[in-house]
Amino acid sequence: MSALLDFLKGLFTRHLGLKILSLVLAFLIHGVVQRDNVREADFEVPVVLAATPKGQAFVGKLPEVVKVRVRGRWGGIRELLSNRSSKVLVDMSSLRNGENYVFERRAVEQQLSSRHVEVVGVEPALIEVRLENVEEKVVPVEVSLVGEPAPGFRVGSRSLRVVPDHVTITGPASDIRKIISLRAAPVEMNGTESDLRVNARLLAAGNHLVRRSVDEVMVEVRLEELEVTRTLTAWPIVTRGCPVDSRCILSPTEVDLRVQGLVRTVNAFVAAPPDNLVFADISPSLERDERNIKLRVNVVKGLDITPTPATVRFSLLSEVPPAVAPGRVPAEAPKPAERAPGTSKPPR
Repeated sequence: MSALLDFLKGLFTRHLGLKILSLVLAFLIHGVVQRDNVREADFEVPVVLAATPKGQAFVGKLPEVVKVRVRGRWGGIRELLSNRSSKVLVDMSSLRNGENYVFERRAVEQQLSSRHVEVVGVEPALIEVRLENVEEKVVPVEVSLVGEPAPGFRVGSRSLRVVPDHVTITGPASDIRKIISLRAAPVEMNGTESDLRVNARLLAAGNHLVRRSVDEVMVEVRLEELEVTRTLTAWPIVTRGCPVDSRCILSPTEVDLRVQGLVRTVNAFVAAPPDNLVFADISPSLERDERNIKLRVNVVKGLDITPTPATVRFSLLSEVPPAVAPGRVPAEAPKPAERAPGTSKPPR
């Protein structure tokens, strides 16, 4: 009897640590198996149109996603949920207008690429196939300008160029027949002083099924110069031909200038005006014993420059004589002889 008791006691106490570890592992394995039992779950999968019959376009309503119900162990479902590249491809190439495309569970299951789950349902289960013939047409491109160029410039009637100016569009016949032109994004002209050359994106026309041969066009805008008039005030007058022993005093000494020409030439002149532009030549007036003199302006190519006033008066001042030495009295200047009556020169 004691031998039996010793045997039973040893059965429970011998290698006690290993037995406890085995028991813990058994519980863990049981828990994992219980958590990874068969389950069902729903998740959404994006839908992509893969193909249509040649020469036709699908114009029906294609859902963005379908809700797929799958059954399988949690490990496989979790793997499927973590796969962000999953999608359902819709191939209508063998169907005709008015038929239905059915989301077959076996086909969807193959596209999900998971051997550990089974597709048990797809919602919606089918979609109606609506097809239209594909047509092609060439339409002109229209470009609008926003704002005005800088003062002195304008966009002429033939100053706008678009490349290409016609674009080929392709799509369902009902959409293509409604489109008579394509519009490009507006080109900003606010305050522009030079020619423009920009790329403009073509705006959408019709629905997303309409395709264009190009997505943007090149727009050239050439500005035409206008004649403008600017007035410059207080412009100094330069004196020429004044006698060496005199000073020539002008009245007035400054004039206003009316400058007329194409805007770029006028702007360049105003930004960097030339020196000695306006002058008064004294010599011819002295010979004619005149005191009014007409102002002259150096020629500036492309500009018409007019001074105001156009004539000025001048007067001569003799040079101041040398200073007299201290203590000396300057000699009295001889008085001019009186003129005899009726003569223009004084008598000798």
